[in-house]
Amino acid sequence: MEPIKSIKLATQSPCPAFGGLRILTRLEGFLPILLGNHGCYYGLNFLSHFYAARKSIYAPMLYSIDFTDRNLHHKLLEAIQQIIREEKPEFIPVINLCVATTVGIDIDEMARQIPEIIPIRITGFGTRSHAEAKDVALEGIFKKLKQLGDHKLREPKAVAAVGEIFPADAITLENLMVKLGLKFRAQVPSKDINDFRKALNVSTIACLHPFYTKTMRQFSEVGIDHIAGAPVGIENTYNWIKEIAAKAGADAALAEKVAREEQEAVRQVVNGPLNLKGARILVAGYEGIELLVARLLIEAGADVPYVSTSIGKSALTEADVNWLLARGIEVKFRKSAADDLVAVKKYKPDIALAATDVAAMGKELGSASVYFTNLISARPLFLAHGAENILGLMHHLLKSRNSLNRVREFFQDTEMARSIPVQEVQEYLGCSSCSACDDREAN
Repeated sequence: MEPIKSIKLATQSPCPAFGGLRILTRLEGFLPILLGNHGCYYGLNFLSHFYAARKSIYAPMLYSIDFTDRNLHHKLLEAIQQIIREEKPEFIPVINLCVATTVGIDIDEMARQIPEIIPIRITGFGTRSHAEAKDVALEGIFKKLKQLGDHKLREPKAVAAVGEIFPADAITLENLMVKLGLKFRAQVPSKDINDFRKALNVSTIACLHPFYTKTMRQFSEVGIDHIAGAPVGIENTYNWIKEIAAKAGADAALAEKVAREEQEAVRQVVNGPLNLKGARILVAGYEGIELLVARLLIEAGADVPYVSTSIGKSALTEADVNWLLARGIEVKFRKSAADDLVAVKKYKPDIALAATDVAAMGKELGSASVYFTNLISARPLFLAHGAENILGLMHHLLKSRNSLNRVREFFQDTEMARSIPVQEVQEYLGCSSCSACDDREAN
């Protein structure tokens, strides 16, 4: 097998179940239980608390021999019933991991016997990314609420949003809905299960992240329409506002006025001093919002030759993908680390917005590279304020390149382990010394 193919088939991230646990451990009244081999528990517990889990995670200590016990199903039920008596949770998400799923532990039957159980299956071989594990978790929650009849009220001209966003963007959305004469009822995932109930009773869902494909099917089944994307960038801001207004029943003339005003505000930011003309930026992330960020950067004048994401292509990504492909940009779904590393070497970006290992290699090569999730996902994106925030960060990174290269030059002759040989760095830069690059940039 060719090396690159073997890399692509290898695991590219930690167990995806931590994505589901990020949601489930923050929900008040929820008590998650993992079912799997005990070797899985340590890593998932660590990752969940690294990402600010709000509670402990329960897990029976199951060894390989336990999975052959014909009474295992009843033993697990008894343990869960004991936990319910002691802890009195509103819901217990029971998560089948790889081994539990493979041997056929029937969590659906458990849920029929214990109404508090929400059955969820997240496996490394079936769930391709931690983002899509969030989708599986939300799907399970909404299925349970529908079974309980929490979807039978329908409020006209009411909107809810699905997607983890920066708090300021949630406020921005609520203010925007008020301008349109609509009601913003909830943003999920959140820590309050009542937000999920409210989301099942609106007229329209704004799906802000394109990996929530299973969750959107749950809304479609009860007749709630949804739109994809978010108000990011010039063109998207106008189109998104018009579409959400039309779906939710807002006044058409008012929607046109608001959409034009917000679009013009973004245009002034994009075409102003924060314009990125002449900068080459590579965008590589996990959850699909990379497509929106890339569009904003391109509208601001940046050369964005490559965009990648860990999620799969779907109807929720279609509009953004078509926009990027029409401009000749390489777009890669289900990317591997190798894909991004090759892209950095091929395109030689001024900035690489990527995973930690790719960003580290970019810095070795003289690119002002940063971790996409921590630096991009964790800041406002929407409307003019979001554009100003992202483009301002790009200018800050571009200004840091000379300092970065001086540090790299200082360590160039030091004997130390390197992921990229010094000679290869020099060939990449097309020169023999870092100071020459700095002089050229200064001039």
